[in-house]
Amino acid sequence: MPAGYEFFEHTADVGALVRGVTLRHLFENASKAMFDLICDRRTVRPHQRVRIAVQGATLEDLLVRWLSELLFRMETDGLLFSSFAVDRVDRALLRARGTARGEPIDRTRHRTRREVKAVTYHQIRLIRGRSAWRVRIVFDV
Repeated sequence: MPAGYEFFEHTADVGALVRGVTLRHLFENASKAMFDLICDRRTVRPHQRVRIAVQGATLEDLLVRWLSELLFRMETDGLLFSSFAVDRVDRALLRARGTARGEPIDRTRHRTRREVKAVTYHQIRLIRGRSAWRVRIVFDV
């Protein structure tokens, strides 16, 4: 998994097996995976910075809320994101904060690949391995 993730087909949805040496990296790689489903991130310039802060009930819920907030910002602000920097994932307080960088959607330059409708909780489970964190996450497309 050189990119930190790989995709798998799941009925009518698409899933990603995501890996990260730290929880911060796992959240960043999951964000990259989701936006690589949506568009070619290489065409998105990191002109605007958006702060993201979420709280969850479990680590899995925290990740779903993080990704869902990115989707919400894309839909409401009309932004595509190309890079992500997670400053902190607090395992005790179940909070995450960081930034996403991107630009307004430009239909002449940005070709969408798939519409991600939602991030699901279907069979999600965060696992801390010996060398990395891993998660299997399914996106409703």
